[in-house]
Amino acid sequence: MSALLHDALRGLRRRRGPTAVAVSGLMLAQAAGLLVALLAIALAAPDPAISDPHRVVVLDFKRNPPGPAGPTQAADADAGWPTASPVAFAPMLKQRQLPLDLISRAVHDGIDINHRGGLQPVYLLLADPDLVALLGLRALHGDLRATLARRDGIAISPTVVQRLWGELPLDQALGRRIEARGSLYTVGAVIPNSDPRSPVGANTIMGPIGQAMAMAGYDSQANTRPEHERNAIHQVNGRVLARLRPGTSPDQVGGWMREAFIQHPLYAQLPAEWGAGREAAFFRAVTLDRLPFEGADRQLRWRLIGAVAAAAALLLLLAAFNAMNLQAADLLQRQRETALRRALGANSAQLLQLWALEALLPLLLSAAGALLLAWWVAPAVAQWMGLPPSQPLADPIPLQALLGLSASVVLLLPLTLAVPAWLALRNAPAPALQGRTASEGPWGRRVRQGLLALQLGGALLLLSLAGVLALQQQHLLHADRGFDTRNRLWLGVLVNPDFVPNMDAFVAALGQHPAIRHWAFSNARPARDTEGPTELHVSTLQGQQHKQLLRLTTVSPSFFDTYGMTLLAGRPQTAFSEARLVIDAKAARQLGFASPQAAIGALLRGGGDALQEGSTLRRVVAVVKDVKLESARDAALPQAFLLSDQPQWDLSVEGPDPVALRQALDTLWKAHGPALMVHLQTADEQRAEAYQQEAQLTWTLAAVSLLAVGVAMLGAYALVADTLRRRRTELVLRRLHGAGHGAIVRRVAAEFTLPLLIAAAAGLPVAAWLGGLYLAGFEDRVDSATGLALPLAVASAAMLLTTALAALRHVRQALALQPIEALQ
Repeated sequence: MSALLHDALRGLRRRRGPTAVAVSGLMLAQAAGLLVALLAIALAAPDPAISDPHRVVVLDFKRNPPGPAGPTQAADADAGWPTASPVAFAPMLKQRQLPLDLISRAVHDGIDINHRGGLQPVYLLLADPDLVALLGLRALHGDLRATLARRDGIAISPTVVQRLWGELPLDQALGRRIEARGSLYTVGAVIPNSDPRSPVGANTIMGPIGQAMAMAGYDSQANTRPEHERNAIHQVNGRVLARLRPGTSPDQVGGWMREAFIQHPLYAQLPAEWGAGREAAFFRAVTLDRLPFEGADRQLRWRLIGAVAAAAALLLLLAAFNAMNLQAADLLQRQRETALRRALGANSAQLLQLWALEALLPLLLSAAGALLLAWWVAPAVAQWMGLPPSQPLADPIPLQALLGLSASVVLLLPLTLAVPAWLALRNAPAPALQGRTASEGPWGRRVRQGLLALQLGGALLLLSLAGVLALQQQHLLHADRGFDTRNRLWLGVLVNPDFVPNMDAFVAALGQHPAIRHWAFSNARPARDTEGPTELHVSTLQGQQHKQLLRLTTVSPSFFDTYGMTLLAGRPQTAFSEARLVIDAKAARQLGFASPQAAIGALLRGGGDALQEGSTLRRVVAVVKDVKLESARDAALPQAFLLSDQPQWDLSVEGPDPVALRQALDTLWKAHGPALMVHLQTADEQRAEAYQQEAQLTWTLAAVSLLAVGVAMLGAYALVADTLRRRRTELVLRRLHGAGHGAIVRRVAAEFTLPLLIAAAAGLPVAAWLGGLYLAGFEDRVDSATGLALPLAVASAAMLLTTALAALRHVRQALALQPIEALQ
């Protein structure tokens, strides 16, 4: 074994160049795959503090509104689950004495703590005391369960302690009193910062508040939700969690939820059309080990990760083909060495052992390099993906990732060795000993051309898809949504929206600053908030009612000028005597108005939800051009804007100079704004955030495709180098018989014609199909001519240019051959 290892190392030293090429390609491909695996493992892992996460369930509830928008059978209800439910299910299931333990409610909220004349915004989790044992929650100091059982108890994180009292030792925060919403709370526990894997974690919704979080009991004074909302059986308003007893299946929980729902007194108050021969809602339970894969956002994220994983696997396959090509060329050059080994008594098995060791050593080296590279790059990848710093990715490297990397080495060894070894072993040793080495023959040449075709086809596929994604991303950032984001700046007031303080001085200063042309308050960010509340509105025209759910946003009258919306009829203006509404053209059509002008002055009855009509009268005072506040993946809802002169927690300003605009807003807030935390961001940045996952996929696929192009370029380079080495005499003889530069170039180019044609025939249709599938997931997408045809054409030209560049050096060497060399 030691002699075998010595021979293998000596052979690798002789072939440093090809070995380095093979190792580099495999290392980059394995590192890309390892990073995808690390990301998937981190996102799929449940909170380690939870005991038996496969026995802890989250109750899931989905309404089934009547009409074509809602499914009529349970089989149609596989998508769109919110992974949440009405919290009223907690007492409903407790009363039924089911085999469920520690049934607990958890509701996200916020609270503003009065401190030194200002407000400190804090994320608040309202939870039942049983949630502590259910999720393995712990306190750094104090008793968390007892705190949640108290009416005035509150638990706070170290971040809140630091913001309130500086470097105070955490244990000394216990017993201190804090004021919020006009009530006093007693700190009963200090809790760790939220784990990003927790099913009730705050990381996805806190934003700039950071790890400033608190917990209070669901039945404490911190819960200001009205009684009808707490008892609602159709409104998804939180999470209900429970532990399954032994012998209980998650599939049973959905049936228990349905029975409790139907037998509840409020079920009889649902509109008749909801229960007429159909299901009013669907029910299920999701275990915590499955929770990371559920929900529309998570499913989209996993589809994107799956796409990147497929691209990384294809890159690894291309790198393996490149290593196989280099191995085949190497063994073909070593025919005399192979013949000598056979003459000295080496059999086929011994030769295979040597070649396998020669192939294994570079594979191990590439795997070690990939592991080091992935570990080094992982923190930057986690930050780029938006993962919180506390979410582990590669520290330490998970065992599953190490096993996967080892499996890749085991699979790559036979893949890269089988064909080259077979080609080498089929050559007779006698001619090689006489100095007449055999060529690879027509079949061997076709095999190597086929491998190059696969490399070129894979690179062409990835490059084309990267182009499709890049064009769609540009379309998403510049598509007309009925409003403009350029030169718009957003200021977010970090405060409970129901308790926005007086801002009269700040408002007066806004209208006087020369850098600010328009400004407006709103309760949503048009460029970023792609989901929002809806209310049922009813219009009555000629005795006929038209009902339509409208997405409702509360805004200042100047909101439409601030975002450059086109006014079709009327004028946005508030009044003390009545509520006033601005609708877009879609809403006007759906409510039965023949034209935008016909809607002006109409009274709509609003305030309702999907279950029942409201009784709030609102007058339409203006109609704007169609507006889309939803994501490009969703259809545009009819929009309504409720006019209000009151300050909201979102402020948008517009001006000709974005730099001066930011400086003005920052100066005015410091001089006239209340003592609140704020966050500044451009509307263009918010729009980009809405499509961050698409942008990440685009950039990742572009990087993988460039690596694939590099691997294909190396494959083309190796093929032309070996071709010229084997056919040098033939080319010299052609020179001797008068062949010109054009004939020599055509002869060399013939090596690539068939691989390029095969690559185009195989790669382009698959790229067009996959690109079409990707674009079909968007309601608003780039047209096919631009989004598909253009990337495929550019990718084809790029591959042709890449192949030409790879062959350029050796073509120049071929053109430099002189007829006199035929005599050498």
